[in-house]
Amino acid sequence: MDWTLENGYRTIIATMGISIDGTMRNKIGDMAEDRVRTLILLLLIDRGLIAESTITREEADTTPHREFVLKDGTVLQFRSDPEVSFQKDENLMTIVKVKGGVDPAGALERYGAAKKSFEHAVEVSPRCKNFYVARVFTEELERRIRVDRLVEKTFGLIQLLDDRAYRDSFFNELFHHTLRIL
Repeated sequence: MDWTLENGYRTIIATMGISIDGTMRNKIGDMAEDRVRTLILLLLIDRGLIAESTITREEADTTPHREFVLKDGTVLQFRSDPEVSFQKDENLMTIVKVKGGVDPAGALERYGAAKKSFEHAVEVSPRCKNFYVARVFTEELERRIRVDRLVEKTFGLIQLLDDRAYRDSFFNELFHHTLRIL
């Protein structure tokens, strides 16, 4: 088949569609990360655990701040990788990876990316506890997480956002059992 201008137009449209699809998938992931960060920040604001904080509940989801010092000296950081981390006395204590992708076929790929962060965290600080929050868990993904033994706890994103008791369980694991600040 010979190349035609019509084929070129179709290629441009297909390329634009693929680009928009990728942008939207990234946006879903960014929104998931932002929601989890906001939940964590709201809890810390409500409990008065941020040292010298001027941030209010109303500003929690729009704050440009990426680092907060807690009253016990723990440093909370929001970054691109890991999305959430806690350090104390220069020791990495905990990281939280958030994956908001909705396609079950990509669940293992998303975990593979998170796993690199988990491995790095444990390499830097062998006592670091890793938490994985994801939109999709498949049987194979759950099996690999058990076998890898890199993840302290997993949490479903939608249930974390929608279910107060489940969210309290997440906060209890993170702030009471792991960080020991609640």
